[in-house]
Amino acid sequence: MKLVIEKMQELGFDLDQKAKDEFKQLAKITALRQAQDGTYYVRNWWRGPLLYALVSHYRPRNVLEFGTGRGYGALSMAKASIERGFECKIWTIDHIPPTTRQRWDIDEGNGPTTKSLTLDEVWEKSVSAGMGERISRLTGDSCSVMREWKRCGRPDIDFFFIDGGHDYKTVKHDFIAALRVANSGAAFLFDDYGKRKRYGVKKLIDNECLPKCAQGSVEVIDTFAGRDLPDAEGKVDHKMALLDTKQIPELNRHFYSAARARMYMGSYQIIRFGRKYALPIRTLTRRL
Repeated sequence: MKLVIEKMQELGFDLDQKAKDEFKQLAKITALRQAQDGTYYVRNWWRGPLLYALVSHYRPRNVLEFGTGRGYGALSMAKASIERGFECKIWTIDHIPPTTRQRWDIDEGNGPTTKSLTLDEVWEKSVSAGMGERISRLTGDSCSVMREWKRCGRPDIDFFFIDGGHDYKTVKHDFIAALRVANSGAAFLFDDYGKRKRYGVKKLIDNECLPKCAQGSVEVIDTFAGRDLPDAEGKVDHKMALLDTKQIPELNRHFYSAARARMYMGSYQIIRFGRKYALPIRTLTRRL
């Protein structure tokens, strides 16, 4: 395991105070959280510099992010492509439309507070036009969006940030869906690698990636996320995992055969259907 600072130094990046302040300010807009005791904290702000360093290193033409959230990850990657001077399109998927109001913890310079805001409102006010122009936001669950990826004429991808649903079945779906549109040598960064109840990233990496990869192809990175949490939030095992596939010649079939991948994706649609309609059906049954 490497500390995020060690990984960034390995890639040739050493943040000065000015750069740290820029990321922290972006995080106060898009990654602020309120703890159970009412205090505010920035959640895992080091993932921004890490994404910046990785995208600058790999210089992808196209990036795909599963889970836009409030945009800290996508904006950090767009920032890298602008400041490092290369063309890059960031595609990002989220089930919440950017026009939908949601609880938004934010600090715009006058201290932290909680408002009801849309992603569009926050980005229009606080994000430079240049960064926003490099990001294409796709609304829907990952299953629906990825099923139509090729038919919509979207490009193959060079770098993936997988940070959508965190249960094992959804993470596996997103990984297989990513493999289907991955260019040779693509890199995958998984958030939320750790021993956490109902989280499946560690299970996927440990059981289905590590055994099939050469030594050094998978790295676990500590982004200090646990240190960011106030005492009221308890202890959380939260790291990230980087999968570099440049040593894998047939990426699409290396981890799963075509038949196995097809079978899993079909079964996942059934699981997804059950999740979507189980509660309404149970409610209807009780009423009957």
